[in-house]
Amino acid sequence: MKAINYHIRGIITTLEYLFKGKYLIYFLPGLILTGLFWYFDTKLTDSDWTSDWWLISWANFAFSWLKDVTVALNESLYIFLVLTALSPFFTALGEKFDKDLTGKVTEGGVLRFINDFLRMIFIVIVSLILQLIFLFLYWLVDKIFGFPDMADEIIKYCIIGFFFGFTFYDFALERYEKGVGSSLAFAFSAPLGMIIIGVIFKLIYSIPYVGIPLAPVLVVMISTVAYAYYKKYLPKSKQLSNE
Repeated sequence: MKAINYHIRGIITTLEYLFKGKYLIYFLPGLILTGLFWYFDTKLTDSDWTSDWWLISWANFAFSWLKDVTVALNESLYIFLVLTALSPFFTALGEKFDKDLTGKVTEGGVLRFINDFLRMIFIVIVSLILQLIFLFLYWLVDKIFGFPDMADEIIKYCIIGFFFGFTFYDFALERYEKGVGSSLAFAFSAPLGMIIIGVIFKLIYSIPYVGIPLAPVLVVMISTVAYAYYKKYLPKSKQLSNE
């Protein structure tokens, strides 16, 4: 129940700050990325559109390649690539939001920026590999026992959601200087929390048109609040009464 309560409080707190007009600027990178993809995707599907301008031609080639690759790759890989590309913005969001919540000040700098970015790439790779391993192990078990279709979908959704959740929680884990091993240990000690965050992300992400720019920002904020509850970093006046 604690995990559910923490994430409910995370949703409420996140919405409270957003309705005050705070952190809205962090939606901008995702909106720009989505807008660019829609723009070039429209151009690519317009059979009458041609241009000799080298920059537009290069963009045509690049986005055509990206579109083909995106279709061919697993959806999880595509999402993880977007998260990696925008990770500096999500790192900054988590640090600022955490400061408002707990008063923690995170030291910045170029080296910190590079370290955070490289860590995110590594975390994404680890998450993808572990996700594939767990899905493969589940596939073997399913072949033996033959789960019903609905149970099969729920189990796979939870496995994928767990590793999405871990990726988002890692913004907070890195901020508190947890190594990759410690981060994984926390994730497996709080599996319901990881799944909840992953499911929230997937649900928002699935909303047409606005899912991509909205989902990462909201989930980074929700997981920031939930992690503060898990570790009791919030002021005592803000801790849940049943703790």
